[in-house]
Amino acid sequence: MERQKEILEKLERDVLTIGVIGQMKCGKSTFLNSFVFEEDVLPAATTPMTAALSVITYGENKKIVAEFYTKDEWEEQKLTASRSLDDVQGNPLEESKIKAAKELVEKAANLGGSLHSYLGKKQDDKLENLVEYVGADGKYIAITKSVTIYYPKDYLKGVEIVDTPGFNDPIVSREERTKTFLHRADVVLMMLYAGRPFDATDREILLQNVRQCGVGKVIIGINKYDIPYEQGETENEIKDYVKLEINKACKECDDDSLKEILKQTDPILLSAEMALLSELPMSKIVGNETYQFAWKRACKIFEISNQNQMRDKSHISDLINAVKLLLESEKGKILFAKPYNAIMAAGNTKKEECVKSIREYETLIQNLVKPDDELEEKLEQLDKTERRLNKKINSLGDDIDSEFKQIIRQGKNQLEEDVDKTCSKMTKVLDEWKRLSSIETIIPKLDKELQILVTRTLKRSVEKLNTEAQSKVKKTVREFLQDAEDILMRYVTDFDPRDFIKGVERNIQLDIEDREMFKLDNSSDDEENCSWKELLGTVLFDFFNGYSFGALELTVKVLSHSENKQKLEKYINSISADFDPMPFLESINKNKDKIISEVKSCFIADLIEPMRKQIQDIRSQKGDKESKLKETEANLEICKRKKQEFENQFATMIF
Repeated sequence: MERQKEILEKLERDVLTIGVIGQMKCGKSTFLNSFVFEEDVLPAATTPMTAALSVITYGENKKIVAEFYTKDEWEEQKLTASRSLDDVQGNPLEESKIKAAKELVEKAANLGGSLHSYLGKKQDDKLENLVEYVGADGKYIAITKSVTIYYPKDYLKGVEIVDTPGFNDPIVSREERTKTFLHRADVVLMMLYAGRPFDATDREILLQNVRQCGVGKVIIGINKYDIPYEQGETENEIKDYVKLEINKACKECDDDSLKEILKQTDPILLSAEMALLSELPMSKIVGNETYQFAWKRACKIFEISNQNQMRDKSHISDLINAVKLLLESEKGKILFAKPYNAIMAAGNTKKEECVKSIREYETLIQNLVKPDDELEEKLEQLDKTERRLNKKINSLGDDIDSEFKQIIRQGKNQLEEDVDKTCSKMTKVLDEWKRLSSIETIIPKLDKELQILVTRTLKRSVEKLNTEAQSKVKKTVREFLQDAEDILMRYVTDFDPRDFIKGVERNIQLDIEDREMFKLDNSSDDEENCSWKELLGTVLFDFFNGYSFGALELTVKVLSHSENKQKLEKYINSISADFDPMPFLESINKNKDKIISEVKSCFIADLIEPMRKQIQDIRSQKGDKESKLKETEANLEICKRKKQEFENQFATMIF
């Protein structure tokens, strides 16, 4: 009833809520700066700790209203900050929460003794003071939970745009606020980072968080497309990859309404940074080192020279037009689609719960009617099953080891060959260097070959190795699952394992597809380079980053042509001689333990142990068997009726 009341109130208010979501650093704030403000009003969150939820809506005058943490929420942060990181070593989520809390408590020193006077309250302020609430060094950043920005733009009337700080937020109360707003969202604008679009985290955001909210429409933006474009990918290749990944996700999704929405979604390429550069005064760009660097870089990539060309190449108009079309002509339809999809999403969740409960009750009934000697025998069979499964799981680990060794050998040969070929090309360029030509003519050519090696040749070789490794591991897991199914069929005779095996295979295969097989723990998060730096890993990236012919230019300028040539040739030879891809390639071995752990969890912790516990519980309550059987049969009938009711309701719903 509460959900129904909320939906009716929303229809009466006629307010369309657009949730802008995505991972940290995907460019949400930069897009909104260009779309709404045409100025750098919203600062980009530097860390998950300093991100704040921002709501943008219409107001006759520019102003902000900040909401601060309550006293209880602040005490929770202080308690978390007091914990030692040593206590949670190896648990990334808990480590992140503690680090976040420590940073907030440290930044709270800006408020001095007045801190507690703000907790649990709201505060009005001027728009120009926004940075004090959401900026990394803002006075109130430590205690700001959300900020509402009122802005006088006509298309914001009847609209609220929510800039979320991202999911997996280490600040628990803020993450809950984000999820609450998303439940209210009629439209989701999901921003992907073009360097690694629609990865495992993006998939989780869309298929779990968004799916549960029953939104009316999804718009997908692929931001920073200039990065893969600079590395040789075409616009169509970038879009086609995302479309393919979304289609794969749809096949795994049981929510028909979300599937239909995603089928109608055509991803839009953009560069929010370039769009903002096209709107800022040139004097501001010239006077800001970061903007100036970004301007020169974009001009070089796209061979442009003015702000009109910059805006055209940013493709921001495509995304803005999609949002404005939605506001102008689809608002009513979406407002009605939202409650329908919300009901369908909630119904599907309830139906899935019923199906799970039905299976559990049916298994329990089978065990309740068995005599004690058969239960004892079943326990023995479960013990045998566990021993045989563990033996197979150990064999799976050996098989994965064998596949990885082969991939490492193959990868070493391929990557060394790539480097040797590039060094040969550079030597040839050096041989063609004429005696009367200056050093400035040869350096860019050599640096270009080195750049192509890192951003294209090695990247493609690693991608190919990654795909081959995924394929071999999936094949090995599939063979294991066939053996595991045979074991379950033989020793757990009253359990049909086929659906269970299919579910395990689907989840593990998806996890393997979403995982970079070669990745070191200390890979960098630097945005400009992570599309290929993350792929190559810190070891390879830093190796090549240490080589720059441009850095040699000053030292060789004073030498003769022959001396210059000799020094450059020695430099090229050192690249080939010093190159060692093994630390990077051997990082693949870290995947084995994760895969084995997941397999063991599925079969032992999630299947065998609950079966064993159920039998042990039955044997310990002999006198209650008959009443327990009647109660379980009654619960089973209730679940079956509920499931049938949901199916009947879905069949008769018309939108």
